[in-house]
Parts: sequence; C-alpha cells; structure tokens
Amino acid sequence: KFLAMFAIVGSLESLLSAEAIDMLDPWRRKTNFNRDLLGIGVANTLAASLGGLPMISEIVRSSANINNGARTRGANFFHAAFILGFAVFLPNLIHQIPLAALGAMLVFTGYRLASPKEFVSMYRVGPEQLVIFLTTMIVTLSTDLLVGILAGIAVKYVIHLMRGMPIRTTLRPDVRVEEHPEEGHLVAVSGSAVFSNWIGLRSRLEQYTASERIVLDLSDTRLVDHTVMEKLSELKRQFADSGRRLEVVGLHNHKPLSRHPNAARRRVDSAESLS
Repeated sequence: KFLAMFAIVGSLESLLSAEAIDMLDPWRRKTNFNRDLLGIGVANTLAASLGGLPMISEIVRSSANINNGARTRGANFFHAAFILGFAVFLPNLIHQIPLAALGAMLVFTGYRLASPKEFVSMYRVGPEQLVIFLTTMIVTLSTDLLVGILAGIAVKYVIHLMRGMPIRTTLRPDVRVEEHPEEGHLVAVSGSAVFSNWIGLRSRLEQYTASERIVLDLSDTRLVDHTVMEKLSELKRQFADSGRRLEVVGLHNHKPLSRHPNAARRRVDSAESLS
C-alpha cells in the first residue's frame, strides 16, 4: 500500500515539476516524460537498495538553472555533480547553510509558479481555468498533493459535463480516419476532445508518420477544452519541425469561451445561436 502510494505521488510530483519547468523555459522545450520517469525509477531502485530515501525531479534546482541562463542538459549534470561532491566531501559545510536561506529559495520558487500574474493569466484563458487552479491549490495546501490533483481533475470533469461532454468520450475519443493518397489523412473526431482523451487522440495523429499532411476535423465535437487547444498548437510546431503539416478545421461553429487563442470551445447549435 505505502509503496504504491509513494510511487504514485513521486511520479505525479515529478511530472508536474517537469511540466512547470517546461512553462518557465524561455525556449519552450518539452521534457521527455518517459525518460524522466525511467530515470527516476532506476535511481530510486538503486537508492532503496542502499537504504536511501526516494527522489523526484526537483523544481528548485531546475528553476535555478533557468534563472542563471542554462541551455543544455549539461547544466543538470554539473548541478547534480556539485551537490554530490559537497554531500560526500563537505557535509559539514552544507550543514552551515541557514535553513532560512533554503526556505527563502523555496518561497521564491513557489511565488514564481503561483504569482499574482499567474492568477490573471488563468482567468484570461477562461474563468473555469481559474476555478480549477484555485481548487487544486487550496486542496493541495489543505491536504496533500495527490488529493489536490484529484480535486482539480474532478472539478474540471464536472465543468466539462455541464458543457455537454458525452460521457462515452471521457477517456477515448470517437475517431474516424480517411486516407487520401494525394491530400494526406483526414482524422475526424466526434463527441469531445478534452484533457482526459488527449493521449489517445495524439497517438492517432502521430501514428501516420509517412503522411506529410494531416487534417484534424473537429466539426462533430461538442467540446474542445483548453488543454487540447494548447496541445494542438504544440503539436503543429512539432509537425512543422519534422517537415509535416497538421491542419485543424471544423471549429467555425464552436464558440470560444474567452478571448485567449487557446481558450476552450463549445459547439453552438443553430437553435442556440438564434436565441
């Protein structure tokens, strides 16, 4: 029980830390989450065999690298190497660092991740994003990280249901694929395209590696949430970097829920638009 709990919490915290650092990175590079979890798993296995404590991806050191202009993975290596050297050869010197100084670093990092401008940014994406953000933050501070994440997911799921998301497409999108030899692949999605079924949708889009052009038709979706809109923007850039093209069509009957370019979109039926 406790091993499973530590594994889940450690993995989630590592993934969330990596996602937060991706947002802080001025070059908007993306972490390979599979390699991150693999490295953490191997390291924790070795640490446990030596009687050590479990480890996670550390946001404080990563943000320190970014704040000091780090650009490559070499910064992570040397940062870890210096910490290991001090821990092995100069432990007494580390103990002389005031705990208040370490606490100030944590407070500063937390402030950067949840500064007032982040609240404003969430509200501009959509009022529902601010509600989810506040729920996750308050529940996490009141209880723990895992409960906070589950609370945020639950609130987001309820909001999506209120906006017409079909239950059947919660975890798996309805996808229809048409292949056109000259025009590429047409991937049509119906029901919804939301955070909980994004992995399945992305896998379908990425499996056509030989196609230079993929058209994603979202005209039959009732709801496309902010997560999918943001991930589609990132996927477009990734396709362009590999010499391919991803086109998103069918959103002309969807109403943006805010002025943000990646705001969630809800389909407006003809009767609803007339009213």
